[in-house]
Amino acid sequence: MKIKNSLIKPFLTEGRIKTRKNEYTGYLDLLIENDKIAEHAMPGQFVMVRGWDSNDPVFSRPFDIVQVNPAKGLFRLIIKIAGKGTAMLNSLRAGSRLLITGPLGNPVEVPHGEKIILLVRGAGAAAVVYLAESAKKAGTEVFTFLSASTRNRLVCRDYLKDASNDINIITDDGSDGYHGDARDILEGFINKSKPDRIYTCGSKRFARFTGELEKKGLTKGYVFLESYMACGMGDCHGCAVKKRGSGGYFLVCKDGPVFPVNSVELD
Repeated sequence: MKIKNSLIKPFLTEGRIKTRKNEYTGYLDLLIENDKIAEHAMPGQFVMVRGWDSNDPVFSRPFDIVQVNPAKGLFRLIIKIAGKGTAMLNSLRAGSRLLITGPLGNPVEVPHGEKIILLVRGAGAAAVVYLAESAKKAGTEVFTFLSASTRNRLVCRDYLKDASNDINIITDDGSDGYHGDARDILEGFINKSKPDRIYTCGSKRFARFTGELEKKGLTKGYVFLESYMACGMGDCHGCAVKKRGSGGYFLVCKDGPVFPVNSVELD
């Protein structure tokens, strides 16, 4: 499932904010200038970012690489504003400098000529955009189920729409798309469409559901795991998750962030 990117070591590098916008409530969309990340990043990888000179906060923050444009030396991040570090990043203007470490994590093997489903919620949508774009270019059919509490939290909607053959919108309050739970409509779609794989991120209940679908033999399931990280390179062991069955632990930053859904313990 995963491919090792062992020939490319992470860079400690500086980036500059090209554009920034707050299109969705509580989220920041950053387009960043950095030739090295734009050239070498692959689907499934992430970066560690800091935009402050002080030691408070001490640690950089991890973010999924949403899109890359190697020709222009640009890459995109979507940031959920949820604490001091992300609030400080949200205060930065276009032209501000960032300290970046990456690309980090194992790239995802891009499916060629298959049929895949993306089941994502909230900020989890940011993890799958690059995969969706790459898979579609490789001749894979991409069907996206994008869920959020309300329409103002449907982050990456336009990016995923462009990268998908079809997109289904689901909101808890019925403010856009289907009113309810994505699981209500997904299993019927899977029984009809017979996808090769399903990738999920942003919801543990979606991850558990994906695992159940695999156990039924309906599709292969993969989960993008989200975790607090201090280093992003496997040194601090702060992002350890239990392996299922055999005991021991995976490190999300080093062994992931994408895993076969039934290889990890999901709380």
